[in-house]
This record gives sequence, structure tokens and C-alpha cells, in this order.
Amino acid sequence: MLKIAITSGKGGTGKTTVSTGLFHVLTKHLKHTVQLVDCDVEEPDCHIL
Repeated sequence: MLKIAITSGKGGTGKTTVSTGLFHVLTKHLKHTVQLVDCDVEEPDCHIL
């Protein structure tokens, strides 16, 4: 199992955008089974994108 973490110590750097873009490419174009986990406990927003 491959695990990829997109991290940064600062907010607003594009982590969610990069994560959801990578999720889309892996699931739609490469046909991989992927689980996306948003670890932002205060304001998770992966569901929006």
C-alpha cells in the first residue's frame, strides 16, 4: 500500500487543492482505489472541492 501525505506548517498553501487534484487523477485517469483523508480538525474542506 502506497501512502502519500501532503503537508505544510502554514495555512493557505494549497494542500487541499493539491490533494483533491491528485485524488482525481489517481481515481479517474489511473483507475486506482484511493482514500482521501482530511486531517484538518478545525475546518475540513475536501468535501467542497
